[in-house]
Amino acid sequence: MTGIMDSVEMPKLPENQKTFAGIPEAVFLEEIDTFMTQPENENCEKVLQRLDEQHGKYRFMAYNLEARRRKLKSQIPDLERSLEMVNVLRKEDEERETQFLLSDQVFIKTLVPPTKTVYLWLGASVMLEYPLDEAEALLKQNVTSAVGNLKSVEHDQDFLRDQITTTEVNMARVYNWGVKKRQAAAKTNASSTPS
Repeated sequence: MTGIMDSVEMPKLPENQKTFAGIPEAVFLEEIDTFMTQPENENCEKVLQRLDEQHGKYRFMAYNLEARRRKLKSQIPDLERSLEMVNVLRKEDEERETQFLLSDQVFIKTLVPPTKTVYLWLGASVMLEYPLDEAEALLKQNVTSAVGNLKSVEHDQDFLRDQITTTEVNMARVYNWGVKKRQAAAKTNASSTPS
């Protein structure tokens, strides 16, 4: 699989986008005092709630991307095995005895005659008969597409990890800013209260 992974290039990103999935970019809060004085940031708890909501959305996206990556990782070897089988069938010129899975743990022996066609599952319970050459072309196209999709998903996962980290750092900075403000307010109240 590594040979195919190296030979297929990652698709080009759409113009003015950093991800294929359209993941929004988290902005790092450099000037926390300036950020907290903006009108929509009236108190620390509301800002933390917004950041936590954004963090949850990023985590949900990460979960979905990981599920998609796992599916593609399992799909690519299946496609490669199908491609190998097409090549084996192309070379056959006499009957071959083989076993195939009938149901869980039940195999049956059969004779496979030489053939010039093969049946491929296309998905959604659809199977079509293809000549060996067309089947090979379709499988190669599907492998290339799956590898390209895998690379774009992995790119999006890297970007998303950075956004999660940025959001977590922002949450910590806002929380610490709130703690400092409460400590300063408590110190002011303590010094203004007569003893």
